[in-house]
Amino acid sequence: MRDHPTPRATPFEIAAPLTAAAFALLVALGTTPAFAGDYARVDVLGFSANGSRFAFEDYGTQDGSGFPYSNIYLFDVDRDAWLDGSPFRRLDEVDDATPVQAEAALQRTRAANRKQAHALIVSTGIAGQGDTVAHNPPTQRGVDPHRMIAATRAEAPEFGPQVELRLSEHTVERPATCPEGFGEIKGFRLTLSFEGRTRLLNDDARLPQSRGCALGYRIDRLVLHHPADGRRAAFAVLVLVERIGFEGRDGRYLAITGRL
Repeated sequence: MRDHPTPRATPFEIAAPLTAAAFALLVALGTTPAFAGDYARVDVLGFSANGSRFAFEDYGTQDGSGFPYSNIYLFDVDRDAWLDGSPFRRLDEVDDATPVQAEAALQRTRAANRKQAHALIVSTGIAGQGDTVAHNPPTQRGVDPHRMIAATRAEAPEFGPQVELRLSEHTVERPATCPEGFGEIKGFRLTLSFEGRTRLLNDDARLPQSRGCALGYRIDRLVLHHPADGRRAAFAVLVLVERIGFEGRDGRYLAITGRL
C-alpha cells in the first residue's frame, strides 16, 4: 500500500511525537511546548505518459529539531504501491539558523534528495504529466475537508462526468508508541464515485506504523492524467495526515492511486 512501513524509514517518519513522559518533564521544569507543529508542503512530480507511474514530494522543516527534510514517493499506479527503491527520505541535521539560512538549507536538502531519486524518476518516465483538478489545502476555510467533487477535464471543465471523493474517520486501536492525552488515534475510509459506480479506496482496520500517531485526515487534492494512448485516466488522491508531533500537530501526506 501507499503508506507501508519500510526498512528505509528514518526516525522522523513516525516521528518525534512528544511522548507523555517528555510532556510531563517539560511541565515539571516549568516549560510547555510551543504547539507550533509543522505541516509539510507538496510538490507534485506527476505521472508518466501512459499513467502507470506517479510521484510526489513532501518537504519542510521538522518541528522541535528545526532540521530540513524531503520525502519523494514513486508509485505503481495500477497496484497502488510504492515502486521498488521508493520512498526516498532525507533529513539533514543542521545547526540552528536564521530564516534565510533555514530556507537555503531546505533547498539543499530537497536538491540532494531529488538527485538521489533522479535515476528512478527518469527510468519510470515520470515527467510532470497530469492536472490537479481539485485542491483543498489545510489553510482553506469554509469547505468540507472530507468531500471533494471535481470535473475530470482541466481543459474543458464544463464537459464530462465528475469524480466525487468522500472520506470518513474512525477510531482505531492506539499503537503502543502513541502517547495518551492528545486525542483518539484515527484511521480513515475513502471512497471514489465515478459514472454511477462507487469504489472503496481505503478502509483502515489498524494504523500502519509508517503513518505515525494519526489524529485526523483531509482530502488534499485530486490529480488526473488522461493518457494519449487511450488508456483509462489515472488518478492520485493526496490525503493529509494530521498526527502528534513534537510541538503540536504535524501534517504529512500519503497518496492513493488507480484508474478511473
